[in-house]
Amino acid sequence: MKPARRESYHHGDLRNALLQAALELVREKRSTHFSLRDLAERVGVTQPAIYRHFTDLDDVLSTLCRDGFDAFGNAERQMLSEASDPWARLRALIRVYVHFATNNPAYFRIMFDSGFANRPENIGRARPTFRYLVDVIAEIGGSRDGAFEKAVATWACMHGLSALMLSGQLGAALEKPARTARLEQTVTELIERGLGRPRAAPAR
Repeated sequence: MKPARRESYHHGDLRNALLQAALELVREKRSTHFSLRDLAERVGVTQPAIYRHFTDLDDVLSTLCRDGFDAFGNAERQMLSEASDPWARLRALIRVYVHFATNNPAYFRIMFDSGFANRPENIGRARPTFRYLVDVIAEIGGSRDGAFEKAVATWACMHGLSALMLSGQLGAALEKPARTARLEQTVTELIERGLGRPRAAPAR
């Protein structure tokens, strides 16, 4: 049964309802490929009602992309503020990336798998989240030489783990917190070794 159509919303409610419904559709379909009609039916309004707040479906998804990067950037800044040294800041960035992806799969897909991050209106929100990683790696190495390339390689590792978790390729890994934590720890240790962190002396 389709939801009853509702044409009357308090100012601002429809916009938020549309954004939340779009997130639900992305999460359920594991894709941004759905129609404006799908969105209208999910909320229970006619398609023309959507145009009061958004120009088209891309406008809805682009807005969610910005919202996602804002939330992600805030999480990064919070974690960085609590870290005491460069290596701790690196671990914090890896942790927040994986946790944001697994806790916000719809935002993550819109941000990284749809191309919306490359739109002019979104670049300013997306770039700082990567710059934090470049800055930390430059701090670890004592120089910005090669920091960008190392940051890309680090990003590839943590993004790859996050994408595998969300794709279901790791089976029930997400349902077992201890296993998820071990995977994150293993990837973190590999990244640290690649960046030259000295091994801890074995306990005697």
